[in-house]
Amino acid sequence: MSDPARGGDVLLDELRPDIRAEAVDAADRGALRVADRVVDKVTRAAVLGVAGVAPAAATAGTVGRALGRSYPQVVCSRAGDRARVLLEIALVWPYPAARVAREVCEAVTDQLLVLAGVQVDEVRTTVARIVDPSDVAGPPKEQRVR
Repeated sequence: MSDPARGGDVLLDELRPDIRAEAVDAADRGALRVADRVVDKVTRAAVLGVAGVAPAAATAGTVGRALGRSYPQVVCSRAGDRARVLLEIALVWPYPAARVAREVCEAVTDQLLVLAGVQVDEVRTTVARIVDPSDVAGPPKEQRVR
C-alpha cells in the first residue's frame, strides 16, 4: 500500500497496531496434504515425459479413451507421504523396453518427490502394448496463411 502524501509505503503496523506479524516456524504453520488425484496426475505426466512412451491419443480411439482404456494406466497406493505405483504403458516401436521402463521408474520417483513431496517405495512398470511409430506421428499440421 502506498501513501502519496507521505511519499512512501504505509506499514501494516501503522494501519492496524492491534495486529502484530510474528515469525512463525514453518513446521508450526500447518500441514500440506497432497490429494491422491494430484499424485496420479503427476505420475501420468512423468510417464508421458519419457521418450519412447506412446501418448494416450496413440493408444486408444475416442471410445477407448472415454472408457479409460488408454495408456498409461496408473494405480497409486499411498500411506501418508509414501507411495507405491503400478504402471502399464504403451511403448513406441523400436525403443528398448527395459531402458524405457527404467527411465519411467526414475522419472516417476523424481517427479513425485520434487513436485508432491511423496517418497516412492516401489514402481512396477509393465509394457502392455507396442505402438507403431506411424500411429504416434499423427497427421501433419496445417500452416496458417498470413
